[in-house]
Parts: sequence; structure tokens; C-alpha cells
Amino acid sequence: MKKFIKNIFVVIVALFSLIVVSNGTVQAQDTVDVKIGLTGSDSKVWNYIKEEAAKEGINLELLYFDSYPLPNRALAEKEIDINAFQHHIYLEKEIEEFDYDITVIGETVFAPLAFYSEKITDLSEVKDGDIVAIPDDTTNGGRALKLLETHGFIEIDPAAELTPTINDITNYLVDIEIIELAATNIPATLPDVTFAAVNSGVASNAGFTVDQALEIEEATAGENPYINVIVVRTEDKDNEVYNRLVELYQTDEVKEIIAEESNGTSVPAWE
Repeated sequence: MKKFIKNIFVVIVALFSLIVVSNGTVQAQDTVDVKIGLTGSDSKVWNYIKEEAAKEGINLELLYFDSYPLPNRALAEKEIDINAFQHHIYLEKEIEEFDYDITVIGETVFAPLAFYSEKITDLSEVKDGDIVAIPDDTTNGGRALKLLETHGFIEIDPAAELTPTINDITNYLVDIEIIELAATNIPATLPDVTFAAVNSGVASNAGFTVDQALEIEEATAGENPYINVIVVRTEDKDNEVYNRLVELYQTDEVKEIIAEESNGTSVPAWE
């Protein structure tokens, strides 16, 4: 009889030490702390995911960085556990340059780059001597230069492929001045430049809408190296908690928030 009671007690203890979450998986009741690195100042998407993760015992701390190189460095140095701010090309360049041992575990959105201005309403108004601000990182700066080429302002050495720099410009068809700035600081410079290339996420944080853009980068989601990604240290790529966060991101509920938060400029990339 004592043995039977003891067995029942063990079962009860075991049941109280586990919690069944909504997707049917079983997890330890103890909370797990996860730090995620983001850029910008706030994110409705990640605040929503933070709330959903909390229901499953995941305490997600959102840490915002004001410069693109910082979240990957923080991830590599184990100051954070995961980040979500960059596209494939940017990640590849960072890994190549800094030898980071980090990897993609999920895709989020395609966030096109666009031209914005407070001084002109059409790119046809741009003239010699006008100033354009572009991101100072290689990949997004390269995107901006390719967009300038598409609209007839410059010609670029084809050998530069997807990531040209100012040094790869072979001809100025319009004698514009190109200045390079941290992507997150560009919206604040619009009163001082003729127009600027602004990333979708940065534009959304600044309160811009797609209707305000002079021109927008065109590409097909799912077939583009500029799709944004969720990244972890390679040693953690199979971590169940981190991969659960990817699952929480890739939902219909998040699609709706993306459409609202980005004013339609970002496209979910997991379909």
C-alpha cells in the first residue's frame, strides 16, 4: 500500500513539473529567458510574439540596437541569443568579414527599399548638384545604388553584382552627390537632402507609408536575397525554444500585424 501511494505521489509531482502548451508539445514549467536583438525603436510583431511566448514559459526580452553591425556582434559574443533584423545578403557579408559562426533558422519578410523625399514629388525633378542619402552598410548601400542605376542616375560596373559600392560607379548620368549614413539615421536627414534611400523597416519606424515613396524596389518574395531572417549561433540552430519562436512568427496572426505595422511595404516570406 505504501509503495502504491509513493508511486501516485511520483506521478503527481511529474504532472506538476510539466505543462502542455497549446500546440500539444510538453515543456518544463520553468521559464526560459531569451534575448533577441532587433533594430529600430519598437516592434508590434515581436511584442505580440513576446506575449505568445510567455504563455509557453518563454521570457522573450526585446533588445533594440541603433546600428546594423551591432546585433550580429552581440550574438557572436553571446550577449544575446537570437536576432532578427537583416536579410540573407547582409548576413553573408558579415559572416565573410568577421568570421561569425551564426546561421539562419527562419525567414520573416521581404522589406523593399524605397526613395523618400520632403523636397520633391517625382524623381524627374532631380538635377545636377542634388544630394541623395543612402545606407552606409555594403548590402543596403548596394541596393540603393542599384535602385539609382535602375532609375537612370548612375551606371555601375557589372562585376560588382548585388553589392556595389560608390567606387563601382562608372558614370554619373546626373551629377548627384551621394552621402552614406547609418540606415536608422537617414529619415532624420530628409530636410537636408534632396531624397534618400530608406529601408522598409526604418521607414515604418519613422512613420512613412508606401504611398509616400517616390519609387520602391521591386522583387518577388521567396526568390530574393533580401528576404529578412532569424539568426542564431550555429551551435544553437536545433534549439527547440529558438525554433519555437520561428513557429510563433510564421503565423496568420503575424501576417496581419506585418501588414498593419509596415503599411503594406513588407511581404511575409514563409509561403
